[in-house]
Amino acid sequence: MHEVRKICGRCQRKLKSQPWADLGFGRVCAGRMGINVSAAISAMNSNRIPLLENPKGAYDINLKRKPDGTPEVNVPHAIVHHSPDGFEWGYGGSGPAELALNILASMIGQEAAQRDGLYQKFKWDFIAVMPEDGGTIKATDVDVWLKENGVMGGD
Repeated sequence: MHEVRKICGRCQRKLKSQPWADLGFGRVCAGRMGINVSAAISAMNSNRIPLLENPKGAYDINLKRKPDGTPEVNVPHAIVHHSPDGFEWGYGGSGPAELALNILASMIGQEAAQRDGLYQKFKWDFIAVMPEDGGTIKATDVDVWLKENGVMGGD
C-alpha cells in the first residue's frame, strides 16, 4: 500500500481532486511533463505508477536540478516509503531509495520492485552513481538490467 501524494510532484501546489492526487501531478504539470493522462489512469488501476510517453515508446528517466538545486525528475513521487521530502541521487540514502522505488514501480509495478529488495539494488546500480547535476537513465539500459536481474522488462 502506498501513500497518495497530496501536492504536485512538479510545482508543489496542493492537488484539489483525488484523480490528480492519485497521479501525483496537477493537470497542467502532467501535460507539460508529457504524461499521457489516459494511460496514467490505466496504470494506476493496474498498481503501476503512470509512465511517460515518447514516440519510440521508451521511458527514459531524466534527472536534473532547478537553478535553486531542487531535484526535478520526470517520474511521479507516487509511493512515499522512505523520503516524504522527495527524490535525490548521487549517494545511497533515503531520497535515492525513494527515487529507485518509484522508477521501478512505474515499469514493473510496486510489488515486483520491492520483491527481494530489487529497487535497492537498482538504487546502487543507477541512482547512487548518478552525478549530482543529474543525467538520463535510458529505458533500454533499465530493460537490460531487469533481465540480468531475473525480471522481464516492461510488463
